[in-house]
Amino acid sequence: MLAQPAFDVASVKANTEGGRMTLSPLTGGKLTAHAIDVKTLIRAAYRLQDFQISGSALDSQRYDIETKGDAGASAADTRRMQALLADRFRLKLHRDTKDVQAYNLAPAGGKTFKMTKADGTGCDPEPSPANPCGRIHDEGSFVLVGEKVSMPLLATVLGGLLNDTVVDKTGLDGVYDFKLDLGQAGFAPTPGSPTNQMDGVNAVLAAVPDQLGLRLQRSKTPVEILVIEHVEKPGAN
Repeated sequence: MLAQPAFDVASVKANTEGGRMTLSPLTGGKLTAHAIDVKTLIRAAYRLQDFQISGSALDSQRYDIETKGDAGASAADTRRMQALLADRFRLKLHRDTKDVQAYNLAPAGGKTFKMTKADGTGCDPEPSPANPCGRIHDEGSFVLVGEKVSMPLLATVLGGLLNDTVVDKTGLDGVYDFKLDLGQAGFAPTPGSPTNQMDGVNAVLAAVPDQLGLRLQRSKTPVEILVIEHVEKPGAN
């Protein structure tokens, strides 16, 4: 059995200065995190959403992390992050499934698919810093533009917009470019006002079929979860 890839050097220290949480891309064998909590690190290492992580052993302590490793490591190589969690935090977990109320992201019957298939060269499982994937940026006026975005990542982004669980049921592989204009769908919040002309949830539910050719249908669906059995605060470096 091949050994689990690991960082050559890893410094993990309790954050005492506060500040904004950051997690750098894993490129050139290096990973840098500031004021990060263990749950966020697990979520990044296993590419999950918050609702997929279960367990009462997680605390609110935040950490600063600096690593060095193989210069050929890439952003897809989350196995090094998993090894770091197992080694320094003594993380033990198992996989399970549970039924949750969620939005299923699927092709919209009767609607033309409007996302553009992009060149996946350099994307998972071997991303390249020169050919980044999964870039999503806000153009302003409630317009989101995605470049080389996978369907699971799109589901995660939509889940953030809806503040709810979205599960990828599209069956589509590869990566896509898209534009999602929530303003065009009627989302126009008034500054300082608790009410909107159209709330964000309805705007997303309207925009996704019309502008992407997908649909969001709410139902109970089984999802994979990670159950945290044990985790410790890391010892001295």
